[in-house]
Amino acid sequence: MSQIHVIAHTHWDQEWYFTRQDSMVLASYNFAEVIDTLEQDPAYHCYHLDGQMAVVDDFLAMNPGYRSRLEKLVREKRVFVGPWYTQTDTYNVHGESIIRNLKYGILAARSLGHAMQVGYLPDTFGHNAQMPTILQGCNIDNIVFWRGIDPDRHAKNSQFLWRSPSGATVIACAMALGYGAAKNMRSDASHLQGKIFPMVDLLRSRAGIEDLLLPCGGDQVNIDPALPRVLQIASTSSPTHDKYVISSLEHYITLLRAQREQFERVEGELKSPRYARIHKTIGSVRYDIKKKNDEIEQYILRQLEPTVAIARHQGIPVNLDVVDTLWKKLLRSHAHDSIGGCNSDATNRDILHRLEQAEQLCHSLWNLVVRTLASACCQEDDLMLFNPLPVPTSRVVKATLYSRADTITLTCRGLPIPFEVLDKEALPGGTAVSLNAAGESETPLPPYFRWRVALQTPVLPPVGYITVQVENSAAHVEPSRNIPKGREIENAAYRLTLDGGSLVLEDKRSGRRITSLFSLEDCADAGDSYDFSPLAGDEPTHCAHFTLLDCRKNALIESISLEALLYLPQALSARASTALSPLSVTLVCELRHDDPNLYVDVSLNNTVRDHRLRLLINSDICTDRSIASQPFSVIQRPTGMQEQNWQARYREMPVDIETSEGIIAIAQAGKALVVNSRGMKEFQIVGSEPTAIALTLFKSTGVLGRSDLEWRPGRASGINNTVVCTPDAQLLKPLHFSFTVALAEDADHLTLRQLENQVKGAPFTYQRQTRHTLDHRLERFALRLHDRRLPADFSLFALPEPLILSALPHAHLSQGTIIRVFNAGKQPVPVPANLADFPQVNYLEERVPSVATIPPSATCDFLIEV
Repeated sequence: MSQIHVIAHTHWDQEWYFTRQDSMVLASYNFAEVIDTLEQDPAYHCYHLDGQMAVVDDFLAMNPGYRSRLEKLVREKRVFVGPWYTQTDTYNVHGESIIRNLKYGILAARSLGHAMQVGYLPDTFGHNAQMPTILQGCNIDNIVFWRGIDPDRHAKNSQFLWRSPSGATVIACAMALGYGAAKNMRSDASHLQGKIFPMVDLLRSRAGIEDLLLPCGGDQVNIDPALPRVLQIASTSSPTHDKYVISSLEHYITLLRAQREQFERVEGELKSPRYARIHKTIGSVRYDIKKKNDEIEQYILRQLEPTVAIARHQGIPVNLDVVDTLWKKLLRSHAHDSIGGCNSDATNRDILHRLEQAEQLCHSLWNLVVRTLASACCQEDDLMLFNPLPVPTSRVVKATLYSRADTITLTCRGLPIPFEVLDKEALPGGTAVSLNAAGESETPLPPYFRWRVALQTPVLPPVGYITVQVENSAAHVEPSRNIPKGREIENAAYRLTLDGGSLVLEDKRSGRRITSLFSLEDCADAGDSYDFSPLAGDEPTHCAHFTLLDCRKNALIESISLEALLYLPQALSARASTALSPLSVTLVCELRHDDPNLYVDVSLNNTVRDHRLRLLINSDICTDRSIASQPFSVIQRPTGMQEQNWQARYREMPVDIETSEGIIAIAQAGKALVVNSRGMKEFQIVGSEPTAIALTLFKSTGVLGRSDLEWRPGRASGINNTVVCTPDAQLLKPLHFSFTVALAEDADHLTLRQLENQVKGAPFTYQRQTRHTLDHRLERFALRLHDRRLPADFSLFALPEPLILSALPHAHLSQGTIIRVFNAGKQPVPVPANLADFPQVNYLEERVPSVATIPPSATCDFLIEV
């Protein structure tokens, strides 16, 4: 006899093949019925609103009169809300976004009376290996999920202990038959005996314990007022005398805590398509959405939040509600379907628009904060150089400057700063319009100059800034001349040569030489907006020949521009045709003074449907392992697919196409090749001697779901009885891609993070000037700035390696800033002396016992008061 804990719930996608607006209207009815039903029937003990607060916020926005009634039910733990803000993806968003998602969700749920203490992710497409760290950081010691478990590779039973690379461990409970196992449960004998009772027997065989979890709900389902009566009948009819009760996830986890010592222990990510589809190739769907999201995440973490912290800790007030607003707007696009891109065109247009709104909020707030800061610490025309990293930094930085004079010089502390003029443009000054008694008066303003420069920064203080004087110069300065200068570029680290149409990369430090560095591979995509799938009989098109377009050299930056031509069929239906059309792909490769990265920008105007384009990065490395970043850690995965008869065991092909948070590497003894991607999430290691990194640029497809794919047999994902056409997902528009390549001696975690910080933690600039007010949208508006004097140079704090700064979020429970660091080393490291006196907190800003050392891949949060 078992206790069957029936979890009454609805799984609520805020958008999918329908829009968020559709969802809000439906929720305004369905959630109201939940409240009405629970108030009327005490036997209906509790109900779960899908573990996410964004949909609850939407419901209350449409039904504000229900707030007090909902709050009462939440306080009584009859309606469970939270802990997430949205049902997050765990691979295609930044780890910091996952933390903020959980934090904002918990804070919002607590404002209603209670946040469910269950890490509930019923439909997320797999779970990265650091989820226990993130959950434990918010005082949640468990996760309840569906997709990703494989009993042959992970745990035999549905309940187990899951340990992350940091050592954090949570109770994991896999819903063996998904969140819709008992959807629309009925009391008739045929239903109970034909479906429910056999299903419970299967759950019993996988659980290994007597307390069984039976989810009763589904996508956008309404509450069933008859459920208490149905469960009474199921209990009396059970052939094994099981007792069926309406229960809660919190209560079920309490029962598991008492039995945790008997559970197996599991490490690593949960991303197997054994029992449920994982959509392993969704990382390249709707690249435009993923790229925009990555740009916003990096802007917030590397520019906005550091600037806000620097300003606040010098007494400058900042409207932190704007930060919360932009984060929540961003997080609304992080639900698994939303960021996955597996939606209708109308929904994806909403997502892109929402991302653009979040980006505008970011830029506008930064503009106001940095403008206020600049008014207090520098003079007119001065340039501020910011360093977001917690270590001193000297880098080549590109900046846009404005001057009245046609010649300029840059100095800092009286010393000249080396710079190169990349471009110079004379701009008309326009007119100043004033109003007097005689009417409008127009006064012509003198012209001015816009400069695009590359400058070698002085040593910048950690998490701080310096000011640089932009002054008139007697010497005439001209832009670098646009004249081809050979077929190679170099710096102290590398030489990149175009040799016979092929790119050759030489490491001048070690003597390593990689031929055919880049090539392009295009193939048909017979899949859908969930998954890539090959077309039977299709042969990929390759191009490894590049034509020189331009080559520019100066003392700080050398760049070479190249073109490759692919001749491709126009669509899936034309793959058997001999009619081909050219697709031009432009690459710009750049080497900067004293920088260990090769910067690469790729651009094209996609005119081809139903295809996947990958850039192959050749190497001099032989390996059977890939390395990729995950939150606060790296993961190694085997390459190649070992399953020969995979259709018999898996719901989709367990292909070795993987996802990265941004870093991709391959290594063997004494050498490594490292890629830092800016928005491309998907890669595969191909070849063996040597191996190459196949970086997926994008895939294009015209349908939301297709049946019987080569790599995913059976029903279509999404709506399995309707074809939803998605012409926008063909991405017929200009596309841009950015990444870096570096050669290193190893691929240790610290090495990878150092290279990542070189790329993504680059210094940024702001010039205090009034001549040109269009680069930043709020420059044209007058501000009433308080008269304050701040130092021309400033540093907030420093960190010793191998500690890495993860983020600088503002505190919600106090007037302070959180310094979140993680250990990228191989051994525990002591808490730095300069942080030792600050309170240590968890992700919710709750005080925790101070630790003296930080383990590898673990985080530690410090609260510094303003």
